[in-house]
Amino acid sequence: MTTAVVEANFDWTILRLETDDGQVGWGESFFAPGLTRIIEQMSELIVGDDARQISAVISRLRAAASGAGSVGGIVHNALSGIDAALWDLNARALGVPLWRLLGGRFQDSVRVYADCHGGAGLMGLGPMLDIRRPRWATDSEVAAGEVGRSLFDPGAETEPVDLELLARRAAEAVAKGFDALKFDLDVPGLVPLRPGSRTMPAGAESLARDMADAIREGAGEDIELAFDLHWRYDFGSAVRLANAVSHLPILWLEDPLPPENVQGLISLAQVASAPLGGGENLVGHRAFEPLISAGSLSVVTPDLGKVGGVAEARRIAEAAEARGLTIAPHNIAGPVGTAFAAQVSSTWPNFLALEYHAQDVPFFGELVTTPLIVDGTIEMTERPGIGVEIDLDVVRRWAKAGEPVFGEGPVR
Repeated sequence: MTTAVVEANFDWTILRLETDDGQVGWGESFFAPGLTRIIEQMSELIVGDDARQISAVISRLRAAASGAGSVGGIVHNALSGIDAALWDLNARALGVPLWRLLGGRFQDSVRVYADCHGGAGLMGLGPMLDIRRPRWATDSEVAAGEVGRSLFDPGAETEPVDLELLARRAAEAVAKGFDALKFDLDVPGLVPLRPGSRTMPAGAESLARDMADAIREGAGEDIELAFDLHWRYDFGSAVRLANAVSHLPILWLEDPLPPENVQGLISLAQVASAPLGGGENLVGHRAFEPLISAGSLSVVTPDLGKVGGVAEARRIAEAAEARGLTIAPHNIAGPVGTAFAAQVSSTWPNFLALEYHAQDVPFFGELVTTPLIVDGTIEMTERPGIGVEIDLDVVRRWAKAGEPVFGEGPVR
């Protein structure tokens, strides 16, 4: 098992899993500090294991990593990528698409929603949410921020809200074929101003309302909208923000409170005037259970790059479906992780939409040899595995400095 890290808007950590008879599977892990070293150490442990025994391999790795975080933690980012690569490998070995290996699909094509950030292009972020200037981007392509600082530091994000830009950004995404969009509401003017604070500035909800209206105007009445808060707020601020956008029929308001505040989310759902979504920072089905049981999340948003593997994701989807909830996976991955998430999502009857977070990355489509997202959807075909092949030359071109490229040595 070897890795390569593509430096896009986030780090896309791609795994290449090869068996002794030359079969290959591809996976992708959600970014994290030190991630490739964790994967490397895990890979040393499973050399010689039977790659067909996916559950046994993942169970063994989970047990081995239990001292470093059996309930949560970034070891699950590594586990999720390895699990994905094993599933892809096995589907390819059988000559079938992954959706067929998982029991068949409910969706002939997977609906994709476009994440549009706060209007301007998404800024580049490192593994500690440290703001960076991507080498592939011009100043006009990414949002302004103080390079080197972490995104959640007060004042680190400096892009002012531009209502005309919001409307234009929404219209541009719709023109690409997307019929569902998500925008950030935790932007300058709405984020807490003091270090450690989670309180929105006084009167700022009027800006949130203006933003929502501008986005609706640019997108049109037939386009569905969601808004993201990135777990930045306290209970009172979350209520104010929910009320600010409740005049629109939105899909969900995402992650208003910190993920560990389970009781707060349950209470918020009882008083908020907008449907809530969340779950990208939760690991395993047990972490989702209290929120799903309480019906506090109208839309469940696990991230397949760190939730702990296909088995965990399926348990979450099934629990949500049993309670009449929909599932819309969070996804900041490159084309490998996106293709995998689409294959898995197609097998869920309560699937709503899959996130796409790389509109501003010019080489997203070049990393694979066949088109992936077309007119806001990903078609489920009979191509084996996750349905795409990786262009190794493009991976090498955009690889992150200091990281190896599938065993070839670090990029300089």
